[in-house]
Amino acid sequence: MKDLDYYLNLPYEIIIKKLDEKDGGGYFARYKDFPYIMGDGENEIEALKDLKEAFKGALEVMLEKGDYIKEPIDNEAKIRINITLP
Repeated sequence: MKDLDYYLNLPYEIIIKKLDEKDGGGYFARYKDFPYIMGDGENEIEALKDLKEAFKGALEVMLEKGDYIKEPIDNEAKIRINITLP
């Protein structure tokens, strides 16, 4: 069975953006596959730490409830399709 450590160690893509001063400044971070899980901070490191803490909490709840947890797609994976034409 896949546990918390399994999901925490998957290579999910993280997006970090610098916020404008009019939006309060600092940085905003989120997972591409989980846009509803977010973190923020005065710098990139704080935003990333906040995001990872929020992600861990969300995973704990999802695992407890037995919810489906999306895994990252391997963009490097190649698919081979054989097609036979008449």
